[in-house]
Amino acid sequence: MPKKVDAPAKDPTFDALKTVHEALRPLNAEQREKVLTSVSTLLEITSKPSISLGIPDRQQGVQPSRVAVARPMGLSELMKERRPATNAGKITLFAYYREKHEGQSRFSREDLEAYFGKAHVTPPTLYNRDFVNAVRKGWLHEDGADSYITSKGIEEVESGFPDERKWSTKGSKKPKKSIRVRGRRKKKA
Repeated sequence: MPKKVDAPAKDPTFDALKTVHEALRPLNAEQREKVLTSVSTLLEITSKPSISLGIPDRQQGVQPSRVAVARPMGLSELMKERRPATNAGKITLFAYYREKHEGQSRFSREDLEAYFGKAHVTPPTLYNRDFVNAVRKGWLHEDGADSYITSKGIEEVESGFPDERKWSTKGSKKPKKSIRVRGRRKKKA
């Protein structure tokens, strides 16, 4: 007859993990990441927690010498990847970078202005107007030195700014000018 194992004492951490796992299981990987990012932002978690089950790496099947080290992403690299088309988008991306890569979720309006230089991008002449536009779009919340990027702003950056108008000079053709030839118009070749 098998021995009866006593149930372990209630652990609130395990209960929370079980609840989160059950809630995320039906979602795909992208949806899970979006939910976890939003929850981290709402709870003001600045770094991803490392979960240890108390089992040495060898028992988990991970060889310590083979673990890849993640490299930090540079601001210029993030700009090229997400491609904000407007200055309001760039300012929002700077707030995102500051929170996700530098661990600083709060900022003042002036704090983000310095990121144009860090990204090697020409700063706008009307920076305050562009900052206010990011606030109007709901991407940033302004509260003096306690301003922060909103969930909507995070989603906009992570999806590559689909709501911004993308201007392109490639493929645009100017209309042909017409010239007057003896009382009638003739198109210039």
